[in-house]
Amino acid sequence: MEIIFITNKIKNIESIVVNYVNEYKNFNIKNLNIETLKKIKIRINKNQFYLENICIIKIINEKTFLLEFNKVEFLKEIMKNNSLINYGFKTTKIKNSIELKIPNLSVEFRNKILNILKNEYLINKEKIENYRKKILSEIKNYYKSKEDIILAEKFFLKELFLIKKKFQSIFNNFSNKILNE
Repeated sequence: MEIIFITNKIKNIESIVVNYVNEYKNFNIKNLNIETLKKIKIRINKNQFYLENICIIKIINEKTFLLEFNKVEFLKEIMKNNSLINYGFKTTKIKNSIELKIPNLSVEFRNKILNILKNEYLINKEKIENYRKKILSEIKNYYKSKEDIILAEKFFLKELFLIKKKFQSIFNNFSNKILNE
């Protein structure tokens, strides 16, 4: 049985975890700044956008930012859906901009910020599950003998289990960091 086919597929799944880690490893709740705000994803009309891609973020003071939107539709949708309020931020609409205030660190605010990481974790977990289904189907098409198919599936599922376990551990570590900072 040729393993290269499966290892290449596993690397694709591992890249999902690596991207998640790279995106959120410097996420610091004590020091929410422009760099952290840029990484917040906002859902608009079933699409996700990084905040930095839909507005210009300016510092007013240490805990207050001005978000100037490229399109008024984005501003309206964010205000309508309470997208930033749901993360625990306090917002005020000023013409075509939003004044965003970061509240003091409370358990409620920490939990809302934790939802950012949890939502991304769940999205990526779903991507991994979709890859799993796709790869199991590809294994059946790639290998000819039943023995090779069974061995390949066992090998793949074992590696996938380890990746999922690692991903869960990473998410738990990030969560604990946010809750205990």
